[in-house]
Amino acid sequence: MPIQNKRILSILKILNKHKKAISGENLANLIGVSRSTIRRDIKDLNSSIQKYGAHILSEAGNGYKLVIDEQEKYSVLTEKYKLNSYINYTGDNIVPFDYNDRISFIIARILLNSLHNKIVNQEELAEELFISLSTLKKYLTDIKKSLARFNLELISDRFNGIKINGNETNIRYCISEYIFNRDDLINFTNNKFVKNIFSQEEINSVKHILMKVILKHNIRLTDIAFKNLLVHIIIIMCRSNRENTVEYTLNERKKLEQSSYFSSAKEILSIIQQQLGVDISNESYYLTQHFIASQKFIESTKTRNNCQQLISNILKKIKLNTNIDLSDDNELISGLTIHLIAAINRLKFNMNIRNGILESIKNNYPLAFEMAIIASEVIEQEENVKTNENEIGFLAIHFGASLERNKLNEEMGKTAIIVCATGLSTALLLKSKLQRRFGGILKITRVMSFYELTEQIINSVDFIFSTVPIPKLDNKKFILVEPIMTEDDLLSVEKQLNKNEENNFTNYRLFFKEDLFFPSLEATSSYNAIEQLADAMIQHGYIDNQVKQSIFERENMASTEIGGMIAIPHALENHMSEVTISVGVLKNPIIWNKEKVQVIFLLSIPKHLYKLWENIFKSIYKAFIEKYGSYKLVTDPKFETLMQLLNNID
Repeated sequence: MPIQNKRILSILKILNKHKKAISGENLANLIGVSRSTIRRDIKDLNSSIQKYGAHILSEAGNGYKLVIDEQEKYSVLTEKYKLNSYINYTGDNIVPFDYNDRISFIIARILLNSLHNKIVNQEELAEELFISLSTLKKYLTDIKKSLARFNLELISDRFNGIKINGNETNIRYCISEYIFNRDDLINFTNNKFVKNIFSQEEINSVKHILMKVILKHNIRLTDIAFKNLLVHIIIIMCRSNRENTVEYTLNERKKLEQSSYFSSAKEILSIIQQQLGVDISNESYYLTQHFIASQKFIESTKTRNNCQQLISNILKKIKLNTNIDLSDDNELISGLTIHLIAAINRLKFNMNIRNGILESIKNNYPLAFEMAIIASEVIEQEENVKTNENEIGFLAIHFGASLERNKLNEEMGKTAIIVCATGLSTALLLKSKLQRRFGGILKITRVMSFYELTEQIINSVDFIFSTVPIPKLDNKKFILVEPIMTEDDLLSVEKQLNKNEENNFTNYRLFFKEDLFFPSLEATSSYNAIEQLADAMIQHGYIDNQVKQSIFERENMASTEIGGMIAIPHALENHMSEVTISVGVLKNPIIWNKEKVQVIFLLSIPKHLYKLWENIFKSIYKAFIEKYGSYKLVTDPKFETLMQLLNNID
């Protein structure tokens, strides 16, 4: 039978990713349910996956382990449920169980009904989600917060139902976000409400009309951009029946009429009226907006020269805040120029394009994301626009690429010597193997015997490869290798080279202070939690009120929750002298922004040490999310437990 419970699917993803046995307690903490629920879910999961050549093994004392019996059959399961992808499975009417999934589900349900001019009944919603009316009312409080992001208001009345009020543009954006683009929560092609709006044939007709016009006018779109345009045409058709249109000023209409996409938009709407009998000709300005948003290369009153000054100011602010200078990266400047011309246009029209890889960007390129936050602050100040997390994520891609280029340039300058005790021929073989494998990042400057090695030579290179142990040598430079290197030896060398690049971030006690560890923090909100931890840091002299204010400013730009019940609040601007990390373990989890959080790492990283940011973030992520350390810390909230989890990363 298909897997229809998202909680069970989450368990499968965890077991698939980690291969080793995971205890029922860890699974329960990770999923947020009781161990008895995990036992029932494991039983159901086992029944579902056996036909795919796999089963769950229960190991006494260790926990549950996924065993693959037939790889070919299991590959079908992996592909069907997207087990190795950051994209969530969307089929078979997956039932939401997570708090945030349920909030999104309820919002989508309300919006779908609004397209029919229907009212959502509270009793029906509670029954559909298998929750009580009192629990539903608790959700409604957080739903109001979620809708506030769109400047929309939730009107709730037990007798008259629930509906959403606000500006038409914001309602349409909300519909695209929660119904069409959040199809990890609701598969709209199988949803009875969407089917009642338009048939699949009508949707295919709109798709054909859109395709015909863009090919006729040689408009190039990505698959995502095409889908976004299709979605907004469908939204236009839905909303037009309710006489809900977006109004534009005379100046805005003139600007949109000057766009080369305006005639294409009018043509699409005209064909829709002819073929489908739906008159939405008054929506040509709205559709033109979305054509503009879909393009990277667009006409704009903002010239490249104007953009250059903005980018210069962005890079100056990044250098000021992080002590990292990217002003010589011409490829970055060129990429930002092209991106910002389009992005600023989108922001001025309050258009938001969903970034499907946002979470991946935040978790894999944390330093680049912080640079994008700083850039967004400059853009908001100078362009008088309001940025959003999706656009911040797109900006971060450019900074991530720049950091990768700079890292490669630094690595290209690495030098090494080979110390070999078995003779010149063996040493030359070693040299050729190392150069063939690492020639792009490593230069072998000399081959020598152990007795020739001097302190001056040691200090002149980055690495020393030796076939014999060298006493009293800085182990950060020394790599012991076999005379005849195998593939395993080369992989080991690669690991050590990469490890050397991590700024030797191992002495965690330098950053984590026992007097800043709070094992039973009580807080009602993210603001309250940050305030308590920041005040303690001020009291001990680790930060001041200016840094505290910057922490809240950073949080307002984009939430610092990262999943796994973890949040990492920090300052945008920090003039302190040392790295300090305060840790709070909450007695009870709170909804931070969208997710539950119970462990908080409040970071204070001065600008002159900002290069440590990436390693600190990734160390916390690996120890407390990938290795489930947050749940171990919650069950045993001690400073020594914290240190043990950090020291056991590798």
